[in-house]
Amino acid sequence: MTTPSFAQRFAKLADERSPFCLGLDPSRDVLARWNLPDTVQGLSDFCDRLADASGETLAVVKPQSAFFERHGPEGLVVLQRVLKRFRAAGTLTLLDVKRGDIGSTMDAYAESLFGKGSAYDVDAATFTAYLGLGALAKTVERARAHGACAFVVVRSSNPEGVPVQNAVGGDGRTVAQAVADGLRELNEKAGPGVLPAGAVMGATLPPADRDVVERLGGALLLTPGIGSQGAGFNDLPKLFSGRERQVLPTAARSVLEAGPDVAALKKALEAHQAPSRAFREGA
Repeated sequence: MTTPSFAQRFAKLADERSPFCLGLDPSRDVLARWNLPDTVQGLSDFCDRLADASGETLAVVKPQSAFFERHGPEGLVVLQRVLKRFRAAGTLTLLDVKRGDIGSTMDAYAESLFGKGSAYDVDAATFTAYLGLGALAKTVERARAHGACAFVVVRSSNPEGVPVQNAVGGDGRTVAQAVADGLRELNEKAGPGVLPAGAVMGATLPPADRDVVERLGGALLLTPGIGSQGAGFNDLPKLFSGRERQVLPTAARSVLEAGPDVAALKKALEAHQAPSRAFREGA
């Protein structure tokens, strides 16, 4: 039996729950705000409370690996455990690791992320293409083979990324445009509806980046920047109108600041899920 693609599973969950993607960012500041110790136990308690609050309502959860890695091997055990708990709730797991390398090193990263028996067995992960999009071709293929998705940074929401992403190459395209064209080609090669190559496109980007969005074709669009980074749900149509069903609206801090009370977290989640549903439906 063919494994359903990430895009197919996301479409179903987005309709049943909402397309909202919750970022799991247990930073030192967030743990302190929740009156939790900056320890592995505090990290574990944080994850459990969020999982309790979200239950079976989330389509996608996006743990930021760095906040687990900083606690060493025991932090990664917590990461593996919380990924399993969200999977058990039917939530798609998207690990924010932004890997980017070449050859056997990149293959090893991909082996750790995708497929039964892998270290993390996630449904999706984030990558960077600074070493060339071609270096990620096997990663995208591995994602396709396991019904997963590789989200590649195209245009990020941080201002430091602008000079690199908008740099113009010899063919007249910006770096972002070239990466977008390459991702579209990888998706076309995979066949209709599979879409193993997604794009990270910051929600705070100006309308001028609409050209980059158009170049991506049907790729899924992970859109961080909602909430604390300055974008709102009403900003999404500026870049993504006509592409509503491709978008994973993403926020972390604007939900997490409601913690540690589980009831307050549930309320904050719904406050993000409702406008996500409305945007998806074109309302």
